[in-house]
Amino acid sequence: MENAQKLQLEELLRSLEEWAPLSLQESYDNAGLVLGNRHGQVHRALICFDVTPQVVEEAVEKGADLIISHHPPIFKGIKRIDSGSRMGRMLALSLQHGISWYAMHTNLDNTPTGVNSYLSQKLGLLNARALVPADAQGLAGAGVIGSLPEPMQEKQLLDTLKELTGVKCIRHSGFTGRTIRTLALCGGSGAGFFAEAEARHADVYITGDVKYHDFADAENTTWLVDIGHYESEHFVKELILKYVTEKFPKFAAHISERSVNPVSCY
Repeated sequence: MENAQKLQLEELLRSLEEWAPLSLQESYDNAGLVLGNRHGQVHRALICFDVTPQVVEEAVEKGADLIISHHPPIFKGIKRIDSGSRMGRMLALSLQHGISWYAMHTNLDNTPTGVNSYLSQKLGLLNARALVPADAQGLAGAGVIGSLPEPMQEKQLLDTLKELTGVKCIRHSGFTGRTIRTLALCGGSGAGFFAEAEARHADVYITGDVKYHDFADAENTTWLVDIGHYESEHFVKELILKYVTEKFPKFAAHISERSVNPVSCY
């Protein structure tokens, strides 16, 4: 884009935060502007899942001065910055080239048109609402629960999930011949909301990062399905790009070519 529009970073972030208010993020989270000056200008954004040294190097090569990620690159406090460490290299390179970092994490998970709603729409869920509501309307909040347009058998649902997410292997708590009508899901590490899915009589709960004992403790009433952390959320990059380009059509925004799943399988 030769004549890309320059934006005040504040203007872009104000729009992003209207879509995914920071007030919707979980208490443990660190969404928002992680590095940079809200009052500066930006002219090109690189959108990724995680901020990695490879992504920062790509931003430098492509002349991007803003990285918008799903996961916050700084999650816990930093006591020292070692330029030889992974984080130190990313910070030093970003500061050297004036690259800001902005994260849209659980606030984008919890907004009614965010991460979880995207997958629920792909599955065609009817009467979809938040699994753990954060507002009186029951729309914003963690996870989604709704009804499938047509009942599915267990293997049919897993095949559908593979097609939608690209996951190659799906872990689950075992086949019992269930018919799936009510479906609950939460992208990322959502195993902690299994009890809510069970209490709301979901036939299946789909999430990522499920531990061994979570499977062992799952009751037959609700089927526990793990499609992987990255696999359940990687489309967030396209979601963010779509929003930015619709709101600011002349602003240069691109999805990182080096933002990949850090988990490899053999």
